[in-house]
Amino acid sequence: MNFIFKQEIIDYTFLDTKKEKTVLFLHGWGGDKNSFLSSFNLLSAKYNLLSVTMPTISPTREAWTLMDYTDLILSILKTHNIKSVYLVCHSFGFRVASVLKEFFKIEKIVVTAGAGIRKISPYKKIENENNILLLQQKKFKYLYEKIASGEFKNLSKFNKMTFKNIVNTNTKNLIKFSCPMLLFWGKKDIATKYKFAKFIKRKNNVKLIAVNSDHFAYLKENALFNNALVEFLCQ
Repeated sequence: MNFIFKQEIIDYTFLDTKKEKTVLFLHGWGGDKNSFLSSFNLLSAKYNLLSVTMPTISPTREAWTLMDYTDLILSILKTHNIKSVYLVCHSFGFRVASVLKEFFKIEKIVVTAGAGIRKISPYKKIENENNILLLQQKKFKYLYEKIASGEFKNLSKFNKMTFKNIVNTNTKNLIKFSCPMLLFWGKKDIATKYKFAKFIKRKNNVKLIAVNSDHFAYLKENALFNNALVEFLCQ
């Protein structure tokens, strides 16, 4: 399915099985609607399912903010007359979920490698429009290569601005949810460190499952993740 938002064609899948509950999947930065495909297929017999490709690395006509991504999800939910969801999210998807809950009812949430609560280091702060232009000059090329992340360097102009908007938005004060939560985290995660999982756990009614994996633990330990997901949603 396609949806027009901010002049962009948004690709998403909505599986309406006429069930009582709907599961919403929110992928990480650079992911798409198929990031949770195995979980999507697994749950298709029991739930309505919605998975949206949020534009992160695909070129856009203007820069986006975290609120824009939230409005996108709200608009699609409204289109299908969805009143509440079970939510499954990875990394950047948790940033969106943290804002979404302020405007929409989330009955349960599953978070794997949730982003949004880390402090921005001096090196990340270099990733802004003025300093990037400076660093790209020849005499600063070596420093630019060392500091600017690979994904950032490959983005278009507006996507770089979007990336800056996202990483500079601190959602630390928005991570407390009133609904039950399941955390699934890799102890070797260096992008959203395991200590962040423990921080979220202290703020919420939450079960934490830690595995010997990295930022993509939900994929590398997929069977374990899916088993935990089904058990949690069915409780």
